[in-house]
Amino acid sequence: MKKILTKFVSAAVALAIVIAVSWYAIRGDFMRVSKVCQRWGEQPLDIVAFKSSENDESVRARMAYSLLKHQDEYIGMHRLEVLSQFGNATGYYYSELPPTYLIETARTRDQDSWQILFRINKSGEVTEIVVHKNCC
Repeated sequence: MKKILTKFVSAAVALAIVIAVSWYAIRGDFMRVSKVCQRWGEQPLDIVAFKSSENDESVRARMAYSLLKHQDEYIGMHRLEVLSQFGNATGYYYSELPPTYLIETARTRDQDSWQILFRINKSGEVTEIVVHKNCC
């Protein structure tokens, strides 16, 4: 009985490690706000320009710092309202629900892709805006 219990506990620990590593791989990395400013500058947020620049990531990238700096204005906003104001999502997080907007796409395997991520709760309301390292 003790051997079975030991094997069960070992399997459970191994499974927990696999899940944790997988979750981290999906979740990815986040960029500090100061680094966002250093990398792309601090152009004031212009929602009309942001929305119309779906095919020009550099426009959105230059506004990322301003958006992060003033994110309190969007906390509590429903994801559908975000999509209405900012345009169609162009990135991807763990599902299609959180609005995401690519601001830099990797051109080679040595580069990273970055996106603005509107994190949402179970009700679909924005809880935080971050710059997220998008996979591949």
